[in-house]
Amino acid sequence: MENLCIFEVADRYFVENISEFKEILSDKVDALKNVDWIYNKGTVKTCQPDETGRKKRCKVGLEYRSKIELSISDVDIIWNEFSVFFEKINTANIERISNNEAMGRYVFAAKNYTGDEVECAIYLPGEWNIPQIYISGFVSGRYRNVDYVE
Repeated sequence: MENLCIFEVADRYFVENISEFKEILSDKVDALKNVDWIYNKGTVKTCQPDETGRKKRCKVGLEYRSKIELSISDVDIIWNEFSVFFEKINTANIERISNNEAMGRYVFAAKNYTGDEVECAIYLPGEWNIPQIYISGFVSGRYRNVDYVE
């Protein structure tokens, strides 16, 4: 297991896992085969300095997105793959947020004990939705490797 307490390591770990999950979906869901994904590498944000003057870093806006029309059976496959994959990488809390499913909006979230989060949202075609899927990630605040060396 990698030392996920270091920002650079955690950042790389989540980028790799989100990319791997996207590839799994492309293999398992027929509608996602050969789909063009838009990738956003995200932005590193700097937190306020602590009492020692060190600043934690976090990453927001990491995502893969594709405007593609999916079916309810695709949503079920994606949910199964999501829960299995993020359970495998030791994400503490995996949930399916069902509040807006009647409107064709499906959201799956996985969070760990440090506050890192991965979310998969699917919008089925409808009056209020543009059909799409996106997988986004947030890496919570951590010190950089150089902060531990000093």
